[in-house]
Amino acid sequence: MRKKAPRSPSPLPEPLGQGGLLVVVEFCGEWPSPTSSEASVRRVVAQNEGETPSAFANRVGSSLDGLFGRGVRLETVTLACNERLDPSAESARRKLLGLALGSMAKHKTGRVYLAASARSGRRLRHALSALAQGLFDEWRTAGLEVSVDFGEESRESAPAPTFLFTARVA
Repeated sequence: MRKKAPRSPSPLPEPLGQGGLLVVVEFCGEWPSPTSSEASVRRVVAQNEGETPSAFANRVGSSLDGLFGRGVRLETVTLACNERLDPSAESARRKLLGLALGSMAKHKTGRVYLAASARSGRRLRHALSALAQGLFDEWRTAGLEVSVDFGEESRESAPAPTFLFTARVA
């Protein structure tokens, strides 16, 4: 008869939970500036051409639990917004981010960034800021953060400096 090796009294330790970063890009949305996320696992989901904002929000929301492997929790979501301000787009953003925040609330930690181009108009900036404030007020007791990032003007798109020439007149 063969002797069996003694079993260790405790199983192998569980791997430390890894954090996940999800970048969600609306159709024609600009790639967001880098976030300060230390997430070790990253995923990108982009809206398809012709896909409605509502269908996109449903697709992303239904895949939140399956995007990352076992032991990886959703820590950060960045939504790269396009210029749409119609009720359909605003409702879809609220729904998508509400689902993401709900998923992060289980762990009592997480961040959401609403990102848009530095060239965004005042109406979009106001709408995204209002959405961020509303979501923050709703989820802050769960330890979650919501903020807005309008990026930085790139050197190529920044206006060229103007020079003023003055002359002395005697």
